[in-house]
Amino acid sequence: MSWFKRSLALAVAAGTLAITAPALAAPPTVQPYNWKSVEVLGGGFVSGVVYHPTEKGLVYIRTDIGGAYRLDRATNRWVALNDDLKRADGQLAGALSLAVDPQDPNRLYMAAGEYTGPYARGGALLRSTDRGTTWIKAELPVKIGGNEDGRNTGERLMVDPVQGAVLFLGAKDGLYRSTDHGASWSPVETFPKVHVTLVAFDPVERTKTGETAILYAGFATSHGGGLLVSTDGGIRWGLVDGQPKGLIPHHLALDANGGVYIAYGNALGPNGVTDGAVWKMDPDSGAWTDISPIKPDAGDVFGYGGLSLDPAHPGVIVVSTLDRWGRGDEVFRSTNGGKTWKGLREKSEHDTGGAPWVRGLEGKAARAMGHWIGDIDIDPTNPDEAIYVTGYGLWRTRNLTEADRSGRTDWRFDDEGLEETVALGLVSPPNGASGGAPLVSAIGDIGGFRHDDLDSARGSRYFAPHGGTNRGLDYAELAPDILVRTSDPTPTGGFHSTDGGKTWTAFASSPPRGSNPDTGRIALSADGKRMVWALRGAPPYVSSDDGRTWRPVQGVAPGERLDFTPVSDRVNPSRFYLYDAAQGAVLASTDGGESFKTTAHNLPSGRSLKAVPGAEGELWLPTNQGLMRSTNGGDSFKAVGGVDEAGLVGFGKAAPGQTHPAVFVWGKVDGVEGVFRSDDVGKTWIKLHDERWGFAELRALSGDPSRFGRVYLGVHGRGILYGDPPADGAAPAKN
Repeated sequence: MSWFKRSLALAVAAGTLAITAPALAAPPTVQPYNWKSVEVLGGGFVSGVVYHPTEKGLVYIRTDIGGAYRLDRATNRWVALNDDLKRADGQLAGALSLAVDPQDPNRLYMAAGEYTGPYARGGALLRSTDRGTTWIKAELPVKIGGNEDGRNTGERLMVDPVQGAVLFLGAKDGLYRSTDHGASWSPVETFPKVHVTLVAFDPVERTKTGETAILYAGFATSHGGGLLVSTDGGIRWGLVDGQPKGLIPHHLALDANGGVYIAYGNALGPNGVTDGAVWKMDPDSGAWTDISPIKPDAGDVFGYGGLSLDPAHPGVIVVSTLDRWGRGDEVFRSTNGGKTWKGLREKSEHDTGGAPWVRGLEGKAARAMGHWIGDIDIDPTNPDEAIYVTGYGLWRTRNLTEADRSGRTDWRFDDEGLEETVALGLVSPPNGASGGAPLVSAIGDIGGFRHDDLDSARGSRYFAPHGGTNRGLDYAELAPDILVRTSDPTPTGGFHSTDGGKTWTAFASSPPRGSNPDTGRIALSADGKRMVWALRGAPPYVSSDDGRTWRPVQGVAPGERLDFTPVSDRVNPSRFYLYDAAQGAVLASTDGGESFKTTAHNLPSGRSLKAVPGAEGELWLPTNQGLMRSTNGGDSFKAVGGVDEAGLVGFGKAAPGQTHPAVFVWGKVDGVEGVFRSDDVGKTWIKLHDERWGFAELRALSGDPSRFGRVYLGVHGRGILYGDPPADGAAPAKN
């Protein structure tokens, strides 16, 4: 018998994947949904702010994993500018730097990329002539680390203020130049191979070809950093004499006379900065002056991050501390060029606006200003407006100059439209006795929510305790008021709720956690009486007493790599399943998770196994080779026709006239990428969006059991979206 036939016979005997798929489904039709954000507001690191120097009210922000935004002054909402990115370009949501053209307010440039490691996508320069509404992509000869250390510094992408076709871009390996509005790039060969943190033009002189002659570039090395200058339009570079030693320039601004102001830290940030200063250089004499508001010491370690000047009022400067974890970060203001300073925190008022959860996140009174204040900017057309960034969003004031009179400044969490969370788990329980919310989320870094009102963060309940990064999330299908969630930084790693997520109680204990803080995934039995929990890199454990005690499940083979996802049957409380990603296998339990047996193996590489509500033993597995379905408790799987790849799968209310829940999938159907719905158990598929949405990376997906057609998406770095079919009931169109 041949190897192939022998392997096939063994696979059939073991009850593994049925490779033969049913007849191919019809090509997907398109029915663009109405998409809205589930309002959280902020929730991620805003790494920089860029005002246009002359166009009144035009301001952009950049984020490390959520792209760029523009403020719509008419609605006072931030408009996302990169929602069309597709999977191949998902890492371009890392906005390392933004640049505006001082002569053309419609032009916008974005240095895009999240990482610079060996498996990262190459960087790209996104260019727009309509303020970010549409983009043209130019591949860069260098990778871009928009979510790496130093993303808080800048700006390192700059447009020549007198020759708009000329741009400079600082990267981790030096400086690059474009002369065609960013369409093509070449390295500046005379520039050293160092990590560039910022680029700045001083427009007081021009070259013979009409370009700005004087440029500055801040850089970092393993031994500190420094400031380089060019006086011939960027052809030759040299170190600026007399500058501070051992510090890295984070932000730089020039006054009308060419005076240079720099905020320094001893590390790239946004973490790990323990020293820093603010310095001023006189361009005529070359003299440097330390104008730091306060100096770090052994009992008060921090650096300086943001710095901005008011161009209409010489001598006005604002700076921010960075990583002042002990005493809390501060914003300082000077009106005399840094001779004297006034701290703003003590008399500041902070209005959380529509996001009262912010106070629950920060907690300590000393954290009133927030953390990771890597940038602060004064509106160059309005001296009363300023924005500073934090690790969870931004704050804006409209009475900055009041600090010069009474000392008070009023700041608001003006993050409407800005959604940068990473939802790692989404569930939509059917209404329970306590009046279930339509959605419950587990979110990285900030915790999660019971979303009583999808359109209002204020009208929803923030987890208390929030528990930092929450990963695992499940509810009891037959008792939906019972929920469980896992939480990385908390002592026992998990919480239990019996009122639909309104209140939470910490588990009394946890399985052995070792040194890995990742709390992995958890499954709750259909009646809410048992849990199976698999921490990352660990074997699964079971509890039958609400987490007071845990014991290892039986039947799981040891291995060098452990990667389990537990799933509960949505009908039978005694049935649990495990997807073993390391072995490509599914294991099943019929004794409440106490013991498991392998039922299927040699499965393609997959993601989260899902059980179907109302159908005992029905499982769906999204894989890189398609979507697999089992109707016999995991004994065998068959491929769903037409689905080429699947990343996530979920279920919602059945279509009228149907009994099986609607199926939602993020993946590729008949060669088309996107988010799809099937109302007939995978026979036909409908694509739920047009090209305005790319859905580059989803981390969670769920249908709604109470509302046909609704789907919830956890978009990496773009928060949570919910989509509904068009209200007019328009029929899907052929793709």
